[in-house]
Amino acid sequence: MTSTLKVDEIKKKLTDAGISFDEKMKRDDLLRLLDEVNQNDATPPEETDQAEEPQKKYVVVHDFKDLKDQNTIYIKGDIYPRRADAVVEEDRIKELSSTKNNIGKVLIKEQD
Repeated sequence: MTSTLKVDEIKKKLTDAGISFDEKMKRDDLLRLLDEVNQNDATPPEETDQAEEPQKKYVVVHDFKDLKDQNTIYIKGDIYPRRADAVVEEDRIKELSSTKNNIGKVLIKEQD
């Protein structure tokens, strides 16, 4: 079904789902991203015997462009990372939550 969509239609579906993407992405890459979103929505959560540690959530406190995430633009108040299933290295979190980054300001903080 998604393979017949036009680029504009794919972008609209991604935008409606709250998924950020690079405007320069090619159709195949956009389709892959849309398919990931559809699979995550359709896949029931796996049951496990192990108690997983809940993933920390962060909120943007200063506007920035994430140069390590396809130049995604974050605005103050946005959730970081934008994709809930994204895995962000602890070093990257430390960098963005301190002044040791290109902007020299705290960019994210742990959500209360």
